[in-house]
Amino acid sequence: MVESEEQSREIGGKSRQQLIGEIANARWLRCFGALVLMFLGTWLLNQYIFPRFALVLGMAREVATIGSCCAYLTVAIAASLRPDAFKPSRFTVAAIGILIAGLALVALGLATANPVALVCGGFLMNFGRGLISVHACIMLIALDARAVAIGIAGSLALAYLLRSMFIALPDSIGTAMFAIGPLAIVALTYPYAASIFDRIRANPSSATLALTEPRAFLPYSHILFVSFFVFRIAYGFSLMFGESDGMPQITILAFLPLALVAVQAVVAGKAAPADILYQVASLFILAGFLCVLVPQFSGTSIPNVLLAAGADCFSVLVYYTLAAIGRRNPLHALPIFAWGQFATSAGTLVGTSLGHLTNGLLVAEPLLVPGAVVLVVLAFSAFNLLALRTFSFEATIEGIEAVPLLEPAAEPEDERADAIDRQCARIAERFSLTERETDVFRLLAKGRNVPFIEEELIISRNTIKTHIKHIYQKMDLHSQQELIDMMETY
Repeated sequence: MVESEEQSREIGGKSRQQLIGEIANARWLRCFGALVLMFLGTWLLNQYIFPRFALVLGMAREVATIGSCCAYLTVAIAASLRPDAFKPSRFTVAAIGILIAGLALVALGLATANPVALVCGGFLMNFGRGLISVHACIMLIALDARAVAIGIAGSLALAYLLRSMFIALPDSIGTAMFAIGPLAIVALTYPYAASIFDRIRANPSSATLALTEPRAFLPYSHILFVSFFVFRIAYGFSLMFGESDGMPQITILAFLPLALVAVQAVVAGKAAPADILYQVASLFILAGFLCVLVPQFSGTSIPNVLLAAGADCFSVLVYYTLAAIGRRNPLHALPIFAWGQFATSAGTLVGTSLGHLTNGLLVAEPLLVPGAVVLVVLAFSAFNLLALRTFSFEATIEGIEAVPLLEPAAEPEDERADAIDRQCARIAERFSLTERETDVFRLLAKGRNVPFIEEELIISRNTIKTHIKHIYQKMDLHSQQELIDMMETY
C-alpha cells in the first residue's frame, strides 16, 4: 500500500513537471497570448465596430463577415495547390497591408457616413484579420495535445474576463485595441509561424500528396467541416438574437464552461475526449434554443449564456481537432486550418442572418418566434441524429496518417534498378495491372511523387490520379507507404 502511494505521488509529480514544461515556455506563452487577442478581437468587433456599421449601412456587417470567409477560402485553396507561394514575409506584409487599408476605409466611411467606403473597408479589414489569424492557428500544431486544450480553453476564458475590463473603459480604448490587436498577434507568432510556413512550402502540395496518400488528408467535403458550419450557426445566432441597438447580448457567465475545460485538462493530465466536448456543446446549444421558448426566460440573458457556452465549447473542439490533424500531418495543417475557419465563418454569417430575422419577428410578429425556434431545434437535432450518428471526432483524428517526407531518390545502380523493375513486373502481372498502371506503379515503388511521374510519363495529373486509384483498388492498398512496404516484403 505504501509503495502504491509512493508510486502515485511520483507519477503525479512527473505529470505536474511535464505540464509545467508544456506551458512554461516561450512558444506556448506566445501562442496563448495570440489566441487571447484573436478571441478578444472578435468580441471587440461586435461590441464597438459593428454597431457603428449599423448606423451607416446594416448590411456592411455581413459584407465584412464575407471578407473573413474569402480570406480563409483563398488560403485554403492556394495552400492546397501552391504551398510554395506562402513565403512568410510576403504573406505577413500582404496581410498587414490589407488590414491597414481596410481600417483606413472603415474610419473614412464612419466619419463621412459613406456606405461605399464602409463596405469596402469592412471587407478588407476582415480579410486582413483572417489572414493574420492563420499565424495564431498554425502555431497550435507545434504544441502537445494537453497544452493545446489548456491554451484554447484558457485563452477563450481569459478573453471573456477581459471583456468586463473593456466595458468599464471608454469606447475609444476598445476601438484602439481592436485596431492594434492583429499587429500584436503578428509580433507574437511570426518567428514560430514562419518556420512552420517554410517547412510546408518546401514540400509538395497537399493536393499532390493526397493522390498517393489519401488517408493522410481530409477532403473539403468531409462531414467534419459540415459540423463546423452547423455549430457555428448557433454562435452567430447567439451573437445577434435579442441584440439591442445593433449590439449583441453577451454575458461573462459563458466563460465558466471554458474554465472547467481548462481545469479538467490540468487535473486529468490530458485533454477531454473530442467526442465528449461535442456532446457537451450540443447540450448547451439545444438548451439555449429551447430556453427561448420559456416565457420566464424572456428578456433574460439565459438563452444567450447557454448558446454562447455551447458555441465556445465547440470552438475548443474545432481548434483542438484541427491542431491534432495538423500535428499528425503538418503538410496539411495550413489548408485544413484555413478551410476549418472558412466553414466556421460561413456558419457565423448564416447564424447572424438568422438572428436578424428572429429579431425582426420579435418586433413584428412575436407569435411567430416559437415556430422559428422550433424549426431551428428540429434542424439541429436532425443533423445530430442523422448526419453525425456514426461520426466520431476522435476516430477522424486517429484516421489521419503521417505523410512520409520522401527525399529525392538517388538514381540506383543499374543492377538494383533492374531488380526493382523485375519485381514490379511480377507484382503487376499478379494483380493484372495494365501497361500504363505498371509504369505508374514502378515509379511509385521507387518513391517518386506525382510531379515526377507527370514529367517522366508525360501524362496529366488526372490520368495519374485514375491510375493510382485503380492500382490501390487492385492491390487493396491505401497509401504509397503501404505500396513501398509491400514491395519490401513481397
